[in-house]
Amino acid sequence: MSSHGLERNDIFKTKADFIAGMNDVAICVLGFDVRILCFCLMSNHFHFLLYGTPAECRRFANEYKRKCAMRMRLISGEVCGLKDVEIQIDLVDSQEYLENVIAYILRNPVASGMILMPYHYPWSSAAVYFSGGALQKGTMLGEMGVRQRYRVLKSRVPLPDSYVVDDDGMIIPSCYVDVEAVEKIFRHPSRLLMLLAKRVENDVEIRLGIADRVTMTDQEILTQMQELIRMEFNKESIVQLSMNQRLKLCVLLKRNFGSGIKQIARLTRLEPEVVAKVI
Repeated sequence: MSSHGLERNDIFKTKADFIAGMNDVAICVLGFDVRILCFCLMSNHFHFLLYGTPAECRRFANEYKRKCAMRMRLISGEVCGLKDVEIQIDLVDSQEYLENVIAYILRNPVASGMILMPYHYPWSSAAVYFSGGALQKGTMLGEMGVRQRYRVLKSRVPLPDSYVVDDDGMIIPSCYVDVEAVEKIFRHPSRLLMLLAKRVENDVEIRLGIADRVTMTDQEILTQMQELIRMEFNKESIVQLSMNQRLKLCVLLKRNFGSGIKQIARLTRLEPEVVAKVI
């Protein structure tokens, strides 16, 4: 299950947004007959691998989207932030595809240009597999009073006392992710590590039909744009580029990242009308 990426805004802008989004996953899954095998929250979209009927998966997806939209409205006044965002649900129908989808979801931070291993990205389930059953340090909800729970989680939804909350107030993913199921799929950590090191994005995105619509945020592209400028133009920053070089950069951003006219205009500091004529 994947959401289409927002082009002009982010669902999760701050660490607090991501923590709230992670806790919403833990809360939402209790209300539906689904199991979460893995997931990843990116700044402008999210991915989940769920086990359940299509109807239940859709209900979970709609509820999670609703919670994200409510938070955006409360924090920044975004009334229609996720109104037109589609949620795509696809059937995983083979062992090979199942393994690739898990790797694809957990590799999202790497594919977006972040310089870190998937299991070091805090807003996904990547760190919970093959950990020897070790729980991250924190406080069990059963040790908290009602007022403390609400102060930490900002929710009155009853949650299992066995859930563990870390020092930042985030329910750790191993409490609600079906870790055992994923470990049985891969059988050994070496198999999972091998696929996490493999570029599976093209195969999965083509099958999902999203290769032409995956949207990266400005910040995600900026992390790679500097290297692109150095390689193509032997310059250190965009301010050193001539007008002709900036126009060529527009074409490269469209080709490499699938960026739209408005996003390219922001990144290159050109007028949208100029960008439109080039790409």
